[in-house]
Amino acid sequence: MSRPVDFVFPWLLLLLPLALLPLLRRRSDTLVFASVAWLPADHLGRWASWLERGCAVLSIAAIVVGLAGPGRSQLQVVRTGSGAQILVLMDRSASMDEPMGSKGVESPRGDSKNKVARAALTRFVELRPNDRLALMMFGTSPVLAMPFTYNHRVIDAAIAATAIGRGMPDTELDRGMLAALEQFDDQPSSGRRAIVLVSDGGARLEADVQRRIQTALQRQNISLYFIYLRSSVYSPDLNARLPASESSAEAELHRFFLTLRTPYRLFQAEDAKGMMAAIAEINRQQNAATTFIEHLPRQDLSPYCFALALLCSALLVLLHTLQLRSWA
Repeated sequence: MSRPVDFVFPWLLLLLPLALLPLLRRRSDTLVFASVAWLPADHLGRWASWLERGCAVLSIAAIVVGLAGPGRSQLQVVRTGSGAQILVLMDRSASMDEPMGSKGVESPRGDSKNKVARAALTRFVELRPNDRLALMMFGTSPVLAMPFTYNHRVIDAAIAATAIGRGMPDTELDRGMLAALEQFDDQPSSGRRAIVLVSDGGARLEADVQRRIQTALQRQNISLYFIYLRSSVYSPDLNARLPASESSAEAELHRFFLTLRTPYRLFQAEDAKGMMAAIAEINRQQNAATTFIEHLPRQDLSPYCFALALLCSALLVLLHTLQLRSWA
């Protein structure tokens, strides 16, 4: 169903009666002749006169309507594809600028974890042409780089922009997770939803925060993927059997995620190859048909009005050049 036309400046429509001015007779339109009866019938001239007046009326009316700003708002389009709604929650703390998979001070060189994550996430976006994607960074505070969109070029640009500047000093994962979950509010979905958490560390979450995260994941039916970038040999190995006494922040975070009532999967990457393998597996799992409604920006119709006015004005100029001005 097509949306009705609305106007940005509807009060300008009060000027529409000005379009009737060309219908008034003008003395300049009359040529003096001794005996009108001697003149032959000018059918072509009569039609040209009505065409001229009609073009003038349309031109003025089109300009007035165009200035009023006609358009259609709240446009929606239903899109269907084999994809999902996926939000990438990317760690942008200072530790992400450190080399990936460093073995300590003996081999400090290599690509940074941020660079490895950027390359893999760019590939992930390329593999998901039908997805609605969003990108959020977190550190001292969460930063929404791009809300849910099917325009993957802006997602690629947002991922590339994470290379600018230095990372934030802290890793407030609790604020990042809660802000990421809020992005799914009021988002219609009939397919799969997921959050891809990319981080090189963990955080100790308060009991109230854990409860809020678990409730939101279950209410929104969101799967959670944790891509853990293991920094060095000193980082805990989450793939190993974790003893109950393990007190690292990463281990406690992983144990909490295991208690979720929604799907959860851990991917531990120690190098670029491991990161790519994690992305490929998530791409394979999140491959179900989904339908969503895309809200489009307001469609401005004023250019069509001005184009009509320009066409009518051009016809007026042509008729004016063909009009007989005197008998001389």
